[in-house]
Amino acid sequence: MIGIDKLGCYVPKTVLPLTTLAQARGVDSNKYTQGIGQREMAMVSHNEDVVTMACEAAHTILDDHDKASIDMVLFATETGIDYSKAASIYALDLLGLPSNTRAIELKQACYASTGAMFLAMDYVRSHPTKKVLVLSSDIAWYGFENSGEVTQGAGAIAMLISMNPRLGSINEGLKAVRNEKDFYRPIFSKVPLVDGKLSIGLYQDMLKEVEDHQSRRYTCFHLPFANMANKANRMLTYPMDEAHLNIVKELGSVVGNIYNGSLYLSLISVLLHAKEDLKDETIGMFAYGSGAMAEFFTITLNENYQEGINKTSLNQLLEGRQALSMDDYIELMQHYELKEYASDIDLSHYVKPYQTFVHESTTHGHRNYKKVK
Repeated sequence: MIGIDKLGCYVPKTVLPLTTLAQARGVDSNKYTQGIGQREMAMVSHNEDVVTMACEAAHTILDDHDKASIDMVLFATETGIDYSKAASIYALDLLGLPSNTRAIELKQACYASTGAMFLAMDYVRSHPTKKVLVLSSDIAWYGFENSGEVTQGAGAIAMLISMNPRLGSINEGLKAVRNEKDFYRPIFSKVPLVDGKLSIGLYQDMLKEVEDHQSRRYTCFHLPFANMANKANRMLTYPMDEAHLNIVKELGSVVGNIYNGSLYLSLISVLLHAKEDLKDETIGMFAYGSGAMAEFFTITLNENYQEGINKTSLNQLLEGRQALSMDDYIELMQHYELKEYASDIDLSHYVKPYQTFVHESTTHGHRNYKKVK
């Protein structure tokens, strides 16, 4: 039996209420809060990036025994920080993982995390005493005053893949790939270019193509916005009832789009908010990445599945968050663009009490990270 041994998550503490954005953009707030189901979206603070968020997520689940067993780190992101050097190299160093560990970065829009998970399972099958750390970390940033602005977010997921997993075993299903033009970020653009209508249509078509036509209480989805779950649920042969659907999308509605981690954020939402005991529960999982790749699989939770999550850290995800004003949001994201493209910048004075890892500075294009506690 191979699957997810432990599952962790991190989302930034700086958050933009969608009512604030709606007022600034002269839009009825119901268009955001009811139309796409988003109430808030997490935005990276001044000294955070995909590496620090991934390490924050992993830090909540890894102990010394886990670290000694890790033989590979796979880092899935579409917000890479270097065209050559893998973000996993930085993460491995910050987390204090063994220096003889393979460290690779993977890309395929929002699907890469699921692809990495299945690659990790194959590796564990061949190396049953070893574990693979799969990291997914992204910043969904579309720029100001465009159609994508309301579907932003940031966050990271960490999954430890092993034999005899504590959380649950992964069961393969169907997958499909098409060469499509719904969403892409060419090298000349700082932000993605999106055909939203085409992307939603492809998502729904490919879900119908790969779903397994089984009835179950919970099916989790990749959620670029919370009410994408409603659209996806209608495609299922046996849709969920409203109560279970709301649980699937609850966490996403207050975090926003975290790209590669969105599907697993939906799973964490179920683990945190389900009213039922989930032992032996089989949960549907639909992964989608524009361009386009889709896969439907399931996870069967073990009897002691709660040993696979750090419930304390997960319950603290939404504690102590700072609601941004519109001026705060504009300053923060202007700073984000400056930081991402700066060859030299000092960020050492931005450290917050809740942070464990920070992007401390960039020197001659080299990012410098620090574990601060």
